[in-house]
Amino acid sequence: MAAYSNMDCQALAQEYLKEQATLSAVSKQQNGAATGDAFGVFLIGVPMSSTFGGDKKGQLSITNGKVKAIEANLRGEECNVPTVGKPVAKKPR
Repeated sequence: MAAYSNMDCQALAQEYLKEQATLSAVSKQQNGAATGDAFGVFLIGVPMSSTFGGDKKGQLSITNGKVKAIEANLRGEECNVPTVGKPVAKKPR
């Protein structure tokens, strides 16, 4: 929490949105690695993604910790926590 204690609400909100985007990207990479591992184990008995550096569990944990720390600082400073929405899908024509 101390890492973000010197930031104002606007800076915290910007950092929060940046880390949320990173968290989303790393989560997708980890899900892909897990799928690759399952496929590799099924075919050849070896978790291929984990074996060749595709595992992102550590990075996912670090980024999640940053998001939680920023959220705590936002609440501690009585700032609004930005909402992170999913993109709206376009309607088919």
